[in-house]
Amino acid sequence: MWFSVNFIQLIVLAVGAVIALWTFSACSNAWAKWPWVVFAVIIFFIFVVIAFFNVSELNLLAFIAKKIKDIFLDEPKKFQVNYNRHDQTEIVIAKSKQEKWKQKIEIKEDIDISKVNELERWWIL
Repeated sequence: MWFSVNFIQLIVLAVGAVIALWTFSACSNAWAKWPWVVFAVIIFFIFVVIAFFNVSELNLLAFIAKKIKDIFLDEPKKFQVNYNRHDQTEIVIAKSKQEKWKQKIEIKEDIDISKVNELERWWIL
């Protein structure tokens, strides 16, 4: 299994290790080191979970933001029974068929035949 760690994960792990070691060294006394060792390991494990959290290609911060958006900002859809929805495309098509289009036709009579022959010669027309 290929296992890779990116730079941001290394930074999160380093910060977790620093906080865990600082907590252990600041709070441990000569007679009570084992509870602080367990507490420091728990703190470091929390940072390991934060560093390697990946759900549906989302890291922890993006996942929490998505959950907040889903819970607080999304409103449930309400569906009505026996209600005919009008298709907006059909409405636009019906309106365009009812309108009478006015067209302006311009007839140009001064066409230079030599230019047309030159275009045909170069296979443009």
